[in-house]
Amino acid sequence: MLSDKSIYVKDFTRPSEEDSAAGIREAISTAIEVGAERVVFEPGRYRLVSVKLLRTEGMVHDAGSGNQQSKECHLPINDARGLTLQGAVGEDGEPTTVLVGYNDEAIHGYLPSILWCENNENLSLLNLAFTREPEFASAGVVIARTDTSITVRVFDGNPCHEGMGTYCMNRLDPITRALIGESVTYGGGADSSWKQIGERTLVLNSESVASKVRLGEHLSWHQGAQTDFQTYFARCNHLELNNLRVMNANGFAMLAESCRHITADRVVFKPDGNRLFTAPRDAWKLFKCSGRIEISRMYVEGVRMDGQNIQSNWLFFASRLSPREALFFGKYTFAALLAGSHIEFYNGEHMEKRVIAGWSHEGKQEGGHLYRVQFTQDLPEFAAEGSLCAADYWEADSYTCTHSAFVNIAGAGHLVRNDHVTIANCTYRNTMNPGILLGAELPTHAEGGHATNIQIVDCEFDHCGFHPRYGAEGCIGIKSAGFDGKHNRNITIKGNLFKNSAIGVHAIDADEVVVKNNRFENVDQLLVVRPGITGRIDFE
Repeated sequence: MLSDKSIYVKDFTRPSEEDSAAGIREAISTAIEVGAERVVFEPGRYRLVSVKLLRTEGMVHDAGSGNQQSKECHLPINDARGLTLQGAVGEDGEPTTVLVGYNDEAIHGYLPSILWCENNENLSLLNLAFTREPEFASAGVVIARTDTSITVRVFDGNPCHEGMGTYCMNRLDPITRALIGESVTYGGGADSSWKQIGERTLVLNSESVASKVRLGEHLSWHQGAQTDFQTYFARCNHLELNNLRVMNANGFAMLAESCRHITADRVVFKPDGNRLFTAPRDAWKLFKCSGRIEISRMYVEGVRMDGQNIQSNWLFFASRLSPREALFFGKYTFAALLAGSHIEFYNGEHMEKRVIAGWSHEGKQEGGHLYRVQFTQDLPEFAAEGSLCAADYWEADSYTCTHSAFVNIAGAGHLVRNDHVTIANCTYRNTMNPGILLGAELPTHAEGGHATNIQIVDCEFDHCGFHPRYGAEGCIGIKSAGFDGKHNRNITIKGNLFKNSAIGVHAIDADEVVVKNNRFENVDQLLVVRPGITGRIDFE
């Protein structure tokens, strides 16, 4: 069982079993107990049915999360040190170990997460694939349409059953399979569900949907659209992901929360078979992650909303306790602060930093948590109840993404609410919102911070930003929600190719932006600014 510091899953379960979850859980817990370095999987499809109920706050991430304090999960990994989950690969280098999560096909329900990892150091995942069975997404071609209904012939290999949900529905060109137009439905779904009228035929009675689709178009839709996470990593420092593939997911395909230092290579989110979309939510969200984040050769295809978003949460000044001590409120989940790091205090476009001398968690408040913080200097005089603040420890020291691709994204390819970002040699094709959208969000989820010190170089944008977000369109958008002003600064955009889009660069809440040495092909407006708001733009 224990050889060369490896635990072999075949000693606990086989891919052919009806439920491999319990055996894999035992293999993982044994590896942690004896200090093994690897849990090694044979090739094959491991069906995961049984679950563990975890007490966790990790589900509370936005206004649609509710107050869920527990989560069912197939494979938990907690408090491991230096552990690698290692799958097998085929001759083509693709993972041949597939972890297949259970799906009860209920409408709009939370499903058990496949992996739920908290409080790990040096955790690595290698050569693994993830999917749902039955699949959470379906697709077909529109074969009939009236003013009040559509009829769809479902592609082979896709789910087709009475009452399937109609969430995050999108249209694609039947020849190129390129995403076209605004999403047909969002997280609320349509006003009715699918009715099955033949072996591979569904009809949807919805005047709203019928008004947005055309005969012959390809259509994709999902069983549900909850804020749920299929694979989850919280406080997993020095996290390494290598050669992973997500073929079908419910909710967010992957989320990393409060992880410090992340390295990822060849993480692929791509539908298999005739499915046109991978997930009804983001592919990979980085939330309050810090340290160095280095991502290469990532591929994202077919998600609603964003390919990769990088964000934290704003802090709100609650009260001044003394000249050098204050209480702050932060939405959603708790995240640690760090003595020696900074809190940023904002007064419109003006910002001042103060160094944290010490801090404590003062407990929960409705919708979030309270933090008591002591500083090495006096607080800014302008700080008052409700003032906007930010913790720089909740943002990456540096984020780099290279040689990656974002295709058919019913949102933005990259959503960047962070500083110190380099995006190089990446491709964005058929993205509903801008391929890269820079800027914060305040009114709904309080997502920050501002985007500063940004490098976007040698990338290609094709048919991007054909539907606005926060008022920003085109290949690269610089716009914050809930702000007006020069908040996103020090942005360099050079050596890129922009094509087949209405706008190249749409700079609104921006200042100190350099746009040079780029090429434009079939782009209506190369640069669009908003007089009175946009700051200095150096455009060649």
